Amino acid sequence: MAGIRTISPIGKWAFDAGRTARPGIISEFVEVADMPLAALSAGLRLGGGNAAFFRLLGRRPADVLGESFPELVTTGPDHLRDRLNRVAEGWEQRFRGSVTGLGSGGAERLTIVAGRMRAPGTAILLTVLPEAGPAAARAEQLSSVNDIEAKILQGIASGLSSLEMADKYYLSRQGIDYHVARLQRKFKARNRVELVSRAFATGLLDSTAWPPRVPESRRAS
Repeated sequence: MAGIRTISPIGKWAFDAGRTARPGIISEFVEVADMPLAALSAGLRLGGGNAAFFRLLGRRPADVLGESFPELVTTGPDHLRDRLNRVAEGWEQRFRGSVTGLGSGGAERLTIVAGRMRAPGTAILLTVLPEAGPAAARAEQLSSVNDIEAKILQGIASGLSSLEMADKYYLSRQGIDYHVARLQRKFKARNRVELVSRAFATGLLDSTAWPPRVPESRRAS
């Protein structure tokens, strides 16, 4: 029987990011990234997803878009719906859970990470990952960036160009491009969109704020 168990929910009272995402940037990296990503709209309905997500689901987009996401994940969706609603309403910053019953492989256990983002038409950004073993999980938690890398990562996630970041951070455009390329190598990302996606998936970028922030705990001293 499909089911869900909580890994590490993070609670917070009445969270409100107070800012809205630049239109298009969220849907852009959802569509281009190679890891399964989806956007849930009002009512936790599946508003969009990338090719990797629909491959995992084993369904055509036309068959599931607009459907309630909890109904796609488990035969007992009440708990999942409650947790995702808490994220959507701002009572929890992020929900990380382990689920079964998603996709053609039904019995496979997967990790989902749900974060609230204030963007037009998007309530929750959802990342779906294979359940990592202890060693992989430890490696993920050790991921960190230095201060300038954190600023550049935040800038990319906000939709800033190299020229805009160069002006904002008092670096040359070549300097910005150097750090971007270094980050892409570090996270094995083929492009900036994929870099941001991986940063969200590992928790390096906090998806509950806009623009997204790299927590101080993930910045190398």
